[in-house]
Amino acid sequence: MLTSAIEKVVNLISPYECMICGKQDCVVCDECWTRNANTRVSSCFWCNSLSEKGKTCKMCATKTSLSGATVPYRFNGLVKECIYELKYYSNREMARFLASQVAESIDSTQFDFISFVPTTGRNQRRRGYNQAKLLAKEISIMSGLHFVTALARVQHVDQIGLNRNERLSAIRDNFVAIDGFSGKRVLLVDDVITTGATLNECAKTLKQSGVKSVWSIAVAKK
Repeated sequence: MLTSAIEKVVNLISPYECMICGKQDCVVCDECWTRNANTRVSSCFWCNSLSEKGKTCKMCATKTSLSGATVPYRFNGLVKECIYELKYYSNREMARFLASQVAESIDSTQFDFISFVPTTGRNQRRRGYNQAKLLAKEISIMSGLHFVTALARVQHVDQIGLNRNERLSAIRDNFVAIDGFSGKRVLLVDDVITTGATLNECAKTLKQSGVKSVWSIAVAKK
């Protein structure tokens, strides 16, 4: 068994290891991710019907301001564990890893800048960071898209246990757009899509401020 002193040296040299197999220098190795991460087919984020590249379908285009959502993975198994590591266990390295898994899914030429779904001061203080913001910054570096803060959140709204209609009502008018992005095409980052109510409200707020279009990218969808 390693002594505590030796363990500290090992952690300095190789602070991360694969959650599955224990391989050094990575939070999840490529082999384990490929075998265990469950992918999704491209579909409308609002109704889940098949849709090319995640574009909002014609039926739902009248119900939401979001043009589409790129969501490569299902929220279960390893993907869920990784998101929880980032969201609840302060594993910031996981933001870089998850960003690398989704960044290749976007065409950066289709957007003018990248932003994120803001959290409240309450959640920010509890976690010490906004996981969506960390993801957006990493994707920005990988894609070359300019990173900006496009939205602010008005207050904390607890959506746990609410259905879509309840979430839509609860989240209404809970975001404020920051000026200066009129006519621009926004890529909005979040970690997980549940019902899409939050992203819908973010997109609506941005469009009302003059933004030309809003597309989202998230790691997974429930």
